[in-house]
Amino acid sequence: MRSIEERVSSSYGFSPDLSLSIHENARIVLGNMTATCYFHHATNQAFHDLTDGESLPAAAAFILGMGLKFIPTPKFTTSQEEVRATLSRLELDMGRKTYFAGDELTQDYDPSCASKCRLKSTWQPPLPPTEIDSRLCRFQQEINKLIYKRKATSNLTPFQQSILKEVVSNDKIVITNADKGLGTVAISTADYIKYGLKHLMDDTTYKLISEEQAFTDIRNLRDEIYKWTFEHRSALSDDAAKFIRKRLVDTIDDPFGYFYLLIKLHKDPISTRPVCSDVASLPHALGQWVDEQLQPLVKAQRTYFKNSFALKSQLALLQLPPNASVFTYDAVSMYTNIDTDQCISSLKKYLSSRDTQTKFPHYSPSALISAIEIVMRNNRMRFGDIIVLQEKGIAMGMSPAPEIANLFVAIHEEERVLPWLDTPFLRFLKRFIDDGIGIWLHDSDPAVDAANWKSFQEDVCGGGLEWTFSKRSNKESFMDMNIMIVNGKLEFSLFAKPMALHLFIPPNSCHAPGVTSGHVFGQVLRIYQLCSREVDIDRELKLFLNQLLDRGHQLDNLRPLFTKAIENARRYLSQTEEYRLQQRQAKHKADSRRVFFHLPYHPQNPPSRQIQQLWRDIVSEPPGKRPLNQCTNHEGAPIPIDKLVIAYSRAPNLQNLLSCRKIDERSGPKVSSYINMIRY
Repeated sequence: MRSIEERVSSSYGFSPDLSLSIHENARIVLGNMTATCYFHHATNQAFHDLTDGESLPAAAAFILGMGLKFIPTPKFTTSQEEVRATLSRLELDMGRKTYFAGDELTQDYDPSCASKCRLKSTWQPPLPPTEIDSRLCRFQQEINKLIYKRKATSNLTPFQQSILKEVVSNDKIVITNADKGLGTVAISTADYIKYGLKHLMDDTTYKLISEEQAFTDIRNLRDEIYKWTFEHRSALSDDAAKFIRKRLVDTIDDPFGYFYLLIKLHKDPISTRPVCSDVASLPHALGQWVDEQLQPLVKAQRTYFKNSFALKSQLALLQLPPNASVFTYDAVSMYTNIDTDQCISSLKKYLSSRDTQTKFPHYSPSALISAIEIVMRNNRMRFGDIIVLQEKGIAMGMSPAPEIANLFVAIHEEERVLPWLDTPFLRFLKRFIDDGIGIWLHDSDPAVDAANWKSFQEDVCGGGLEWTFSKRSNKESFMDMNIMIVNGKLEFSLFAKPMALHLFIPPNSCHAPGVTSGHVFGQVLRIYQLCSREVDIDRELKLFLNQLLDRGHQLDNLRPLFTKAIENARRYLSQTEEYRLQQRQAKHKADSRRVFFHLPYHPQNPPSRQIQQLWRDIVSEPPGKRPLNQCTNHEGAPIPIDKLVIAYSRAPNLQNLLSCRKIDERSGPKVSSYINMIRY
């Protein structure tokens, strides 16, 4: 009996008193539950245990069912060390804005248009005028009194915390995400490794290389990239050259990408999707530069569209005849099925052409072509203790992968597919990477129509990739929209796959409060943008509200958010494009006159309104003194600071705590020990 009680208690967090009724036991359990756990209990949870059923305690399903984006509240509030780092950053930001006040180039600078291929400046400005410096010093003193480290109350019960600690330390299981947003998956480490090796042992795509060979190749690659920055120096900005060279130093100890898997639960039998995280790899910086260079070319392609709303805006203008049908098509495993040599050859021809260079003078053909080849031929990934080189295709997760794939297909489309738009059969064609949509006009003769349709499909598939096509009909689902032909016009409603679980972030997650309101405002605007009819808008708003309630959100908190979000969506859609442009310009100007107070978010820190009040009372608008934006710098220019923005950073979420990417750090058999098992 004692053994049974211990097992029940370790699995569920309590042991029932068998002398009491079920109702009395339930009252005791609920009475011991914290208010947060009681009121924010999510009824819609998704956790899939693919282990043997004994590797995890039963209560782990509740924690992992909240999703890997769930953030456990840190044990302590923000420390003095973190506050000092924040204040130093604020002092630097204010010092630079003060020093450069009145500089027209600085005032016109738009951070959203800046290249991401640049290093953060380490330049320290001189101290600002005494008045401003003294205000900032007083603000720092008051902030240090306001924010200090102390023990915090967790958003998990002590039992849940112990369960999470047990899961984190369990090297026999891997916690990862399901593909298509189907929730959290637990799988044995052995099975995870076997699934991974089934991909990596495909010698038509990957090549297993030794550690010694890998580091020899990396040394050669480092030299090759460094040499590339010299040979093509005239094509690089100073920032880009420094950015790429800095990565060569930063990745000396760990220069490889990391291979990981998403679990395809919707497949029968269950399979996996391979992904490469190359953000910390040696060629990543060069890949970012390639991505920036290719973006203008990709956005100019005739089949390109930015997002669903942009597509809807184009489709809504069409007036269709009675013989029109909608169809969709998508590529089969696009990234890994792209032939590397064919892709490089196609891009080289396109980028070297005089017409392309005339239309896009921003790039150097030799520099860009060389960089693309370096990036595509040097994707080396770690999976446990083995290293593989991808010899075919583009790794999903590699920084320029979408742009390279998009442009590769667009080049073929221009030659073989888009000429169909000049025929009486194809009215419209757009594509979002590997998903396309078109409007087909049927011939009155079924035999001719079938032949034309077959010929069109062959032309689409003639670029080296396999594409699957839907049936041509008056209704199709594409991206996140249902698209219907009604009386010669297209109508739209929101589409969600039947398997979609709508696993929104629970309200008791340690996220900043603005996350929930931002999500509500964004989704409500999306509903209004993509639905044509009021009845569909009303239905989707109710569905969205219920989905949030199912994830533990409270109606009293959501009701005012929805009211404001609906007003915002209606107001936005009533505005002209010219007015929106003016608003964006005004926002850009306002954004340029603000400074940031970067702070790790903790719900038990003082609220942001207290920090803002200190800022107004001491720095921005101190009683009896000039407002900050009327003070001047050493040259007599007014200081362009109107506002303090508190920019919260988040604590580690469950995905960070349970990361499966570096499985070589786990105890137990190494990945290499499974290779022969997979081969034979």
